[in-house]
Amino acid sequence: MENKPIINQDIDGNNPQTTERINKGFWELIYGLGDYLKDMFDLQSDLDRKGTIENIKNNKKMQGANVWLLICSIMVASIGLDINSQAVIIGAMLISPLMSPILGIGLGVGINDQETLVISLKHFGLAIIIALITSILYFYISPYGEITEQIEARTVPTFLDAMVAVFGGLAGIVSSSRLDKSNAIPGVAIATALMPPLCVAGFGIAKGDWNVFLNSFYLFFLNSVFIALTTYSIVRFMRFPYTTYLNKRDKNRTQVLITVFSLIVLIPSAMILYNVWEELDEKDKISTFMIDEFTNENRDYLSHDIRTRDSINYVFIDYYSKTNEIISEEEKLDFEKSLIRCGVENPKVITRGTSNANALLDKELGKLQEDNNRQLNEYAQREALKDQKIRALELKADSLQHATTIKTIVEESKIFLPQLKDIDLVQSRFDDVPILLVKWEDELYSSKVQTDLLYKFVKIKTGMDTLVMATY
Repeated sequence: MENKPIINQDIDGNNPQTTERINKGFWELIYGLGDYLKDMFDLQSDLDRKGTIENIKNNKKMQGANVWLLICSIMVASIGLDINSQAVIIGAMLISPLMSPILGIGLGVGINDQETLVISLKHFGLAIIIALITSILYFYISPYGEITEQIEARTVPTFLDAMVAVFGGLAGIVSSSRLDKSNAIPGVAIATALMPPLCVAGFGIAKGDWNVFLNSFYLFFLNSVFIALTTYSIVRFMRFPYTTYLNKRDKNRTQVLITVFSLIVLIPSAMILYNVWEELDEKDKISTFMIDEFTNENRDYLSHDIRTRDSINYVFIDYYSKTNEIISEEEKLDFEKSLIRCGVENPKVITRGTSNANALLDKELGKLQEDNNRQLNEYAQREALKDQKIRALELKADSLQHATTIKTIVEESKIFLPQLKDIDLVQSRFDDVPILLVKWEDELYSSKVQTDLLYKFVKIKTGMDTLVMATY
């Protein structure tokens, strides 16, 4: 009997060599996937640090062509906001030169370059002044000058607006730092977060609405800060070299200035973003309270309004009462406690119930309107189906009449033209002139006299003024 080698096995009956190969293959796969993802998201491969610094420094100034481009873009954006046209606003973003000064601010902070930071701040401030003057002049002389949806959308800072600024700034600095630079598309992304709110700030000044001005300028300021901070973060992530100083004293002074500036910029923006988040969270909680707690089987929530006077937030709640139930003072106190948990300080609930008459009438009218719309849709569908059937029957009748006419003409024509084999009447594909197709028993029979006779006979029988004859 042949002796076979004995394979070593562990207690569970597994081959140690097989287990080792599996473990080794698994970790090779993990390491390989890690290397692949690292190469995919690597920002160092085609990085041009020196060229990026020179490019941002050269383009950060607001003078010459940049000033005219800014004026034109602000004017176009203001017109788009005024006529409520999103397409026009997007067109203005394509020519906006606002990207470079903000990238210069982030770069100056990131590489401890005091000169770049100061010049970028100076020209960014100049760009704000030019943009405000341009938009103020436009909205002051505009024949429209009303708050549109596009204007109103730029008066309330939201978290999503901040995200637009963050990713716009990220696209701007990443694109500018490549060997093959392209600033057009990232410039549009940055202009999306900056241009419309800045124009709306000018609208607020022109119309004397300081609330609109403050809200829109806050949005502009917030977005500017996030773009600059994103630029700073990427500059440090990609390890841009710090500026060399002549002595340690100048270096420390610049670092202190940059730190103070960063705190001055960061703290207000963080407060603004926190307030926006709190306001949105409060609105969401109040809406949830109205639907989940206020509404019950006896009443339906309609709307609410909050007005502040003498540090008291009066919450007016309009509702539809399905019965003659009156909300008690105890219930109002419970509602006020719930509103305090929602974030409303010192709430005072005032309920305004609409019982039966008006609300019931509105509700019934709404149902009637829905039923009416449904019936109209069903009627329109029936009419469309009926029209299709009528057209099909008309086409069928026309076809039968045509066939009957042709048959009669053929039978009568053969009485005086026995050599005629067949005729047919068709419509030309290129014009409206009908074509008479004629087939003779023998081409020798198709003399001009016979053809003319048949032509005149068919015109009389069909009543046609124009007819083209062809043999086949």
